[in-house]
Amino acid sequence: MSDEQDRARTFVERHFPQAAAFLAAERGEGPAPVYGPTEPQNDHDDQPEPWVTVRVGYRVSRFELLAALAAGYATANEMQDPDTMTVAEIRYDVEAFFADTSARDLDAMVEEVASKVERGEDHAQFEALRRAMDRAYPVSGPPPAAVQRPVYDDGTVTLDTLDHGRITIDEPIWCTGHDGEQIVHRADVTHVGVTVTGEYAGVEFLPARISWAPFAELRPEPLPLADVDEFPSMTPDELRELGAELGLHVGRLYSKANELDRIRRAEA
Repeated sequence: MSDEQDRARTFVERHFPQAAAFLAAERGEGPAPVYGPTEPQNDHDDQPEPWVTVRVGYRVSRFELLAALAAGYATANEMQDPDTMTVAEIRYDVEAFFADTSARDLDAMVEEVASKVERGEDHAQFEALRRAMDRAYPVSGPPPAAVQRPVYDDGTVTLDTLDHGRITIDEPIWCTGHDGEQIVHRADVTHVGVTVTGEYAGVEFLPARISWAPFAELRPEPLPLADVDEFPSMTPDELRELGAELGLHVGRLYSKANELDRIRRAEA
């Protein structure tokens, strides 16, 4: 392994431990991520005083996990929508199945589920169970955020939102567009203009742009504002005041340069 590959793997292991563990398991270098137990099994009203807790680990493939969830769901939560189940409920159903099964029973359940999937039986339910499984047993971090599919028309744009579906809104002529943006709540939809920035010796500073979130709720913006990094959003007058202060600062920089000249001549 090269030094660059080693540094990349170290970075992933430090910042994304679950993903690193899963990838290591795929390479045969280590165990897969471990989940559970969510709650002890065999809890009931007439149970004698517990003496020990016995834990059994099942190392399973993604499809075996789906089969276990399907079996546990059919036993305990068949009337509940898998998309509304909590992570704890999902994991409990899986663990309940494994607590009451054997490797041979798991093989039989996998074959049964595989046959149903192949025949297309209960397709919508199985897809919902897959989504539930991915929520409860993530192996590589959260899924990537969905990306906008904007449709532009004469002065409008149609966007996806997380809470209001597809919406059509006015698209200002100065907005640079929404292609490639993440899908957000309607309140967070923002029009952004071209960014201007200062640069010296490869260092950029004070990038500024016009922006407007017409549906903002926490800080409503009835009109577009200017965004300058490290400053609150600004009105036109506030932006002019900042520009005036920068002009004064230019004079200070020239004065400091002259002072530096005098110091250097004295030290020469």
